[in-house]
Amino acid sequence: MTFHPDILCPFCGLGCGDIGIDLDDSGIAPRPSGCPQADRLFRRSAAVPTDARMSGTAVSMDDAIAEAARLLAESHAPLIAGLATDVDGVLSALTLAERIGATVDHERSDALFRNLAALRRFGWSTTTLAELRNRCDLVLVVGPDPAAAFPRLWERWVVPEPAFVPDGARSVVFLGGEPLPETAQLLGGQIETVDPGARDLAMLVTGLRTALAGRAAAGDPMTELAARLRAARYTVVIWAAGLFQGPQPDMIVEGLVRLIRTVDGTTRCSGLPLSGADNLIGANQACGWRTGFPLRTGFDAGLPLHDPERFDWRRRLQDADVTLWISAFRPEMPEFSTNGTVIILAPPEMTITPEPALFIPVGTPGIDHAGDVFRADSVVALHAGMLIDRGLPSVAGVIGRILAALDQTAKVKETAGC
Repeated sequence: MTFHPDILCPFCGLGCGDIGIDLDDSGIAPRPSGCPQADRLFRRSAAVPTDARMSGTAVSMDDAIAEAARLLAESHAPLIAGLATDVDGVLSALTLAERIGATVDHERSDALFRNLAALRRFGWSTTTLAELRNRCDLVLVVGPDPAAAFPRLWERWVVPEPAFVPDGARSVVFLGGEPLPETAQLLGGQIETVDPGARDLAMLVTGLRTALAGRAAAGDPMTELAARLRAARYTVVIWAAGLFQGPQPDMIVEGLVRLIRTVDGTTRCSGLPLSGADNLIGANQACGWRTGFPLRTGFDAGLPLHDPERFDWRRRLQDADVTLWISAFRPEMPEFSTNGTVIILAPPEMTITPEPALFIPVGTPGIDHAGDVFRADSVVALHAGMLIDRGLPSVAGVIGRILAALDQTAKVKETAGC
C-alpha cells in the first residue's frame, strides 16, 4: 500500500489540500479528514467497467462516440448541462456548444445566480478565504451554517489564529441560523447567535440595516449588533445563497450587499459569498473567457446569447431534444424529466434508472486524471493531480473525440455534395 499525503480535494470548492490517500491494487481510499464529502467521494475501486452503454447495452467507445456525434449533429435544440468537470472539460463543452448551437448551464448555478443578480445591479465588495483567515476579527454568518455545504470551512479558515489580528481575538456571530453541532464544537466560545424573534431572513437583514442607519426602535437587539459591526477592525459577512429557503433569495443577497457597503463606509467590511461545488466557479470563469457572458448562455442563434431565466437548465430541459449531461466529480445526478434524448458523461460508479440513450464513463479530475478547478472565492485556480489509472478518459478527451467525429461527418457530406 502506498500513502499519498496532501492531496487536493476538488469537490466542494474550498480546495483543501491536506487529504491523505491510501493506494493499493484494490483502488484508493481516503484517511478520515473530517469532511464527509472527501471521505466518500475519494473512495474509488480500481476495478470498474469502462465500456460505454447504449440503452443499457455495452458498446465500444468508438461506437459510443459515433452515436453521440450523430445524436448531437441531428439535434435542433441541444442542451449541455451538469457541466461538472475541470476547466479543460468546460472549455471543450463550450466548443461543442458553439458548434451545435447548444445552451450551457451548470447543475449548481442557482446559488451562483442568486449572487450575480445582486452583483449586476449594485456591484459589491468581496474578500478571499485567506483574508478571512488572517485579517478578520468579526465573522457575521447570515442564514444557514455554510458548513452544511462546505464542511471544513471553519476548521481550515476560521479556527487558525489570525496572523494580523491583535491578540488573535475573533468572534463568530450567527444571524438567522444556528451553527451545526460540528461547528459549535470547533468554534466553542467564539460563537454567538442573534435571535430577534423573526424567522424570515430578509426581515432580519432589513432590521440590521435599519439599526445601522440609526432608525431602530428602543431595545431592538439589532442595535447592539450594528454597533459591533461598526466597532470591528475587519468584518467578513459570510453566506451560502444555495442554502437560502423561500421566495426571492436574491433579495436577501441584495440586502447583504447594501449592508456591507454601509459598514464599509466607517470601518473595513467585506462579503464572502460561498458557492462553487463541482467546479461551478471554474465553469463560470471559463464561460466568461470564451463568450464574455456567465453561464446560462446559448449558441442557438449562431452567436452567444446570455439569458439567466430562459437558459436555466431546468427550464431548458422542457424544450431540449438532446441533453448532454456532464457529471465527472460525483456518481449522483439530480432527478429530472425530459422528452428528449439523454447522453450522460459520468463516473462508472453512477447508477441511473432508467438507462439513458447513451452513457459514456469518464474519469474524475484529481483522481483519474489531472485537472484545474477554481476555489469557491473565485480568485484561486488549483491543479489537482492524477492518483490512479483506471482506463477512464477525461471529459475533455471524450468531447474532443465527438468534435472530431462531427468534423469527419461534415467532410463526408461536403465531399458527397461536390
